[in-house]
Amino acid sequence: MNRPSADWDRVARHVAGELSTAESAEMRKWLDANPAEARAIAALEAATKQLGSSTPVDVEAALRRVKTRLRPAAPWRMYVALAAAAAVVLMVGRTWFSRTPPGSGTAPAEYATTVGARDSIVLADGSRVLLGPASRVTVRDRDVELVGEAYFVVTHDAQRPFTVHAGGAVIRDIGTEFSVHSDGSETVRVVVREGAVQLGHPRDSVVLSRGDVGTIESGGRVSAARGAATDDDLAWTRGRLVFKDASVVELGADLRRWYGVELRVTDSALLRRHFTGSFLNESPSHVADVIALALGARADRRGDTVYIRPVAASK
Repeated sequence: MNRPSADWDRVARHVAGELSTAESAEMRKWLDANPAEARAIAALEAATKQLGSSTPVDVEAALRRVKTRLRPAAPWRMYVALAAAAAVVLMVGRTWFSRTPPGSGTAPAEYATTVGARDSIVLADGSRVLLGPASRVTVRDRDVELVGEAYFVVTHDAQRPFTVHAGGAVIRDIGTEFSVHSDGSETVRVVVREGAVQLGHPRDSVVLSRGDVGTIESGGRVSAARGAATDDDLAWTRGRLVFKDASVVELGADLRRWYGVELRVTDSALLRRHFTGSFLNESPSHVADVIALALGARADRRGDTVYIRPVAASK
């Protein structure tokens, strides 16, 4: 009888220390029931720790480099893959040391994800980043430029502030965990899970604390909703895409990053409507149909473009 295989994404997030309390409990049960895999995962954890805090570590990239060469159904192959990932992490770390002169931590590094994919990164200062789909961060020491969406667990240093730049906004750490959502024409949105951040713009700024949601509109107006954060705000870190009274513009930006499709809506009445709903691993066609139905319209897909049209409109 085959034992259940591991969730690669969850393994990587476990090693990076990004699991929630509930997820950590589930992972511990799985490890207790699978001692061979537990030893391999422990080796991977030891490899990342051996590198210390001076090297960025992309755990999921290491896993991807080996898991595609193995059949995941066989438990012993899982063990081999994890052991190989540990070796890759060590090799990458040593290569970084050999190519990066001491004290050159300000050299920029760029990390990016593809459509529908997330990735976790450990930065040189020990801070962790969970990068959303089709997103990119450029890191210069403790200064980060973000396009897309990311969740940050920051190692606080009062002498060296950790700063995120996104869509004209500047988010400065005051010892915290927070997410930032920025998709070009959209409002920049910051959700604080722990601690506090300063959300600023050349025209205004506000300090956000645990549970607060801050936004910066396209015109530069900064606002804060105290205690307004919910579990849905960070559902994307668990792979679930949630919309709450979302505009067509917001729908289009997120569908582009998560599913690689372009949303086209030209009807003025439909453009004024909003959508509430959530998706987890559904196909792009199903997502388009659900959104169209909720908007009182229909969806026509042509390649990577989805046209949302009034029901009575002719093709």
